[in-house]
Amino acid sequence: MSFNGRNFKMFDTIGLEEPQLGMKEYLDVIVNAHNLVAKLDTEGGIDLLVFCVRAGRVTATLQTNYRLFYEWLCEKKVPIVLVLTGLERENNMEDWWDRNKLVFQRYGINVADHACITAASKLDGRHQQLYEQSRTLVRDLVIRHTDDREGVAYRGGEGWYKDVIQKLWGLTLGRVKFTPKRKNIENVLTKRCGMPPVAAKELATRIRSDLGEKSRY
Repeated sequence: MSFNGRNFKMFDTIGLEEPQLGMKEYLDVIVNAHNLVAKLDTEGGIDLLVFCVRAGRVTATLQTNYRLFYEWLCEKKVPIVLVLTGLERENNMEDWWDRNKLVFQRYGINVADHACITAASKLDGRHQQLYEQSRTLVRDLVIRHTDDREGVAYRGGEGWYKDVIQKLWGLTLGRVKFTPKRKNIENVLTKRCGMPPVAAKELATRIRSDLGEKSRY
């Protein structure tokens, strides 16, 4: 898409909190997200993560999404901004953030910036006005956080997957000099990334396979 005289490529991933996701779909979302990051590495990298969530109760799942994309997939090297939707009933949409921002901090969800918006485009006067305002807010948010990133887009590079796993392993146990066993990867994925144990076990097996290492249990 193009706006403010610039061209942008934007990629949408399904949220891990979608109620229809079974375990297989959950894992596929994570693996596909990793594959997308790896693919974008060859196409210029990633400049910005836009974390879109419906305004409401902050949950452990929301925290998991944040950690998976910001901390794990992009190693905290890509700015992340928060877009909060569903705020058309607020007298002033920004008021919601003022009331709830400390909750995000308590969950360790720290973002570079945010926008409070509505995606409801009903044709009555107030909703239409808020919708147009929201379009401007999101576009301005993207512009602000990509203007000074020319030439510094995140690129994982060769060996990215292995390096990320080793860094996560180091976060938990302080060891980064060897490829961890599947069980150790599971522990990182459950304790740090908040994954369900069954999902962590399956993903750890896939990771070991991708690393080309012989699994040892």
